[in-house]
Amino acid sequence: MLYQALCDVAERRPDQPAVTTTDGRAVGYRELVELVDRTAAGLRDHGIGAGDVVACALHNSVGYVALILAVARTGARYVPLMSNFDAADTATALRLTGPRLIVADHDRPLPADAPPRIRLDDLTAAAPAPRAPGERQAGIFRALWTSGSTGFPKQMVWRQDRFLRERRRWLADTGITADDVFFCRHTLDVAHATDLHVFAALLSGAQLVLADPHATPDVLLRQIGDHRTTAMSALPQHYEEYVRAAAGGPAPDLSRLRRPLCGGAYLSAAQMHDAADVLGIHIRQIYGSTEFGLALGNMTDALQAGRGMVPVHGVGTRLEPLAADRPDLGELVLMSDCTSEGYVGSDEANARTFRGDEFWTGDVARREADGSLRILGRVTEILAAAGGPLPAPVLDEEIAAQCPVLESVALPAHPGAYGNAVLLAVHPDPARPENEVRKSVEAVLHGRGLSGTVRLTADIPHTPVGKPDKPRLRKRWEAEAAAGDGTQDSPATAPAPPRRSPNDPTA
Repeated sequence: MLYQALCDVAERRPDQPAVTTTDGRAVGYRELVELVDRTAAGLRDHGIGAGDVVACALHNSVGYVALILAVARTGARYVPLMSNFDAADTATALRLTGPRLIVADHDRPLPADAPPRIRLDDLTAAAPAPRAPGERQAGIFRALWTSGSTGFPKQMVWRQDRFLRERRRWLADTGITADDVFFCRHTLDVAHATDLHVFAALLSGAQLVLADPHATPDVLLRQIGDHRTTAMSALPQHYEEYVRAAAGGPAPDLSRLRRPLCGGAYLSAAQMHDAADVLGIHIRQIYGSTEFGLALGNMTDALQAGRGMVPVHGVGTRLEPLAADRPDLGELVLMSDCTSEGYVGSDEANARTFRGDEFWTGDVARREADGSLRILGRVTEILAAAGGPLPAPVLDEEIAAQCPVLESVALPAHPGAYGNAVLLAVHPDPARPENEVRKSVEAVLHGRGLSGTVRLTADIPHTPVGKPDKPRLRKRWEAEAAAGDGTQDSPATAPAPPRRSPNDPTA
């Protein structure tokens, strides 16, 4: 179905740009379909058919886009071997997914019993297979990975038919057209790249621009302007990097950027104001998940409207309150007729997340007076502050606003326990004395009635998408504590409020 959707666009726009890379490669829609056909033929030559799994270890490229669509055409499914997987993670991923073939463009170490590996360029050397009349695959076409916050990442799978319906619904809701140019800075291993860029562009007949995910912010910012970008999605941290990159001189002309989207993490009002003041863009907030698809958005000028997000057409919402006296604050629960098939081999996670017709997001939202919703963070990251439940990202926003820091990442000392103890990793402003930074951060914690440990570090890890890698940060903390590492921490103490569940009506 995804392949046929691409063919339909190619028939209408055969010579229009489809995929361009910032290093100069470009293909039109007709040429992209031809590349997909050759890649599909190569997969079939290697015994890949409906229901088989193809693992991939690839850099961003036109060929990677073609491989994803070729896998969809054959009725197989693809699974990325993530760039942050070490040798043990890769072995675990291969064991869990059981691929028949690995497609790679670089020499990643693989276990001795790994399936055959082929270079992407060799795979596309096959003669294209003719299209059969009515050729429409509707089954599962991919298995992506969750963040792995409670262990090794879980597989999450989508059917082509449901995914196509969900994407088209969102494209109509956001007003994307064939005249748009999507700029993608994310690795194609993750849904943030494929769903919000690759399929958004190709299903609408727009142009997709693939950047090097490792390029510096100043280079990426210049490329956004040079390619006359009209749409992209990035995380708050990315927009902060662009603001800093532009602060030393005039920003590139971003006047065509009508859909600068931000999803996947908490976005503060200060970050939106900085983007408007320095870059001249008005960020549009979106919210969704790899498991559910896109659920909320705000396509208005969020700065002037001063509102949260509203549901995408066809999505229902409700809040499961965290406290009886705060019906406006709770876990966000969603409803839709087109979601993923859930997690592979994880009955516990499916039971927690997919409950009948409802999808329990695990995220805390606040309903504003106008009925819109603001996402505040994960349920497991709620802190027992003096004034009531406090999402960790809100604490990070306060620290960023009041302290000389470049980034702050707060972790509950005991996830899900609803306590007042916090582990805080802070990237200090190098121009300010560390003692000043530390004291200002501790003052914010004291003001919120929180206790915990403050660690100053310039090495805050991030996921391939760009979010703070909280599981890795926590593991690093635990390993250093077990080894008696001498890294200097600063204990911040405060009177401890009673430890209650956030669902306790007295909380």
